[in-house]
Amino acid sequence: MKPHFFKDPVPWCIAHRGARDEAPENTRSGFARALRYPIDGIELDVQMSADGRCVIYHDATLRRVGGGGRRVAEMSADRLAALDWGGWFHPDFKGERLLTLEETVAAFGSRTRLLIEIKSSPAERRSGHSARLTRAVVACLAALPADVPRDHMHVLSFDPQVLQLARRLAPQWRYVLNLPEGNPAQVISWPSADLEGLWAVDGRIAALTPTLVAWARERGLRVCTYTCNGPRHLSKALRLGVDAVLSDRPGWLTARLKG
Repeated sequence: MKPHFFKDPVPWCIAHRGARDEAPENTRSGFARALRYPIDGIELDVQMSADGRCVIYHDATLRRVGGGGRRVAEMSADRLAALDWGGWFHPDFKGERLLTLEETVAAFGSRTRLLIEIKSSPAERRSGHSARLTRAVVACLAALPADVPRDHMHVLSFDPQVLQLARRLAPQWRYVLNLPEGNPAQVISWPSADLEGLWAVDGRIAALTPTLVAWARERGLRVCTYTCNGPRHLSKALRLGVDAVLSDRPGWLTARLKG
């Protein structure tokens, strides 16, 4: 196993959207299930409702939770809260409530690290929606409860402009760039301004290479990888010496690395 940044003998084990193999993703139940295991953090996704609330959800549309082709940004927080956020996964989770970012930080921020991904699309960036969401996330973190360790907060995005704005507003948080999925190596030729102030990069395990890891190390960046759900991908992550492994199966991952 190659050396990594952290003092731990193994990489951090991060629950990707909670325990997705056991409970609906990005929900209170999913996060609580993940915390049954000796994880080092939870990755989650934040979007903004039509009335400016930061809510926890990943997909581009609300089809998964019965909202059809509409997007989070097209509905008020009250209308979103009326949807069933768990029944799609299993009847045992029917009636699961929507989580806001404030609720998530208050409930879980003192218990583990939170890797908060700000969702942003090209259209949302052009319309200014991404910037509004970023400002809302920064405002939420500015009101962090006193019992939440400051180093538990990590802000992620595929959009470097989102991270640049967030860092200008709040340089105290740890910022993680999600590498482009189609061609992550393109980041090597990006302007240095797009990479300023980063704490880590996060790349899809299938596309992560020794060249990318070496490039990150030369810049003092930690390396995270997603989504390691089986032995082959986990073995690759360990050979590359990554600092954090994201998995949909936190029980399996922690048994492999910490059992």
